[in-house]
Amino acid sequence: MSAIAVEYYNRKFGDDAKAAFIHLVREVGEIAFAMEKGNAEHAKLEITESVALLHFLASKYGLDVAENIQAVYSKKLAALK
Repeated sequence: MSAIAVEYYNRKFGDDAKAAFIHLVREVGEIAFAMEKGNAEHAKLEITESVALLHFLASKYGLDVAENIQAVYSKKLAALK
């Protein structure tokens, strides 16, 4: 988990997960806009910000993102066989 991103968003949003989620949705819209315009650098920035916000939200729920991705997608891959 990105500790620096979590610290930043803790300072910005505190315990307001709802406000952080609304901000995340806006960032996802920015990704779409950047892709639509063919602006790869802007898309990369917005993807970075979106991932950082997801790390912040995960921290609010005590979620280990990497561990859960491993667990969930191991099962999904096994189901595809």
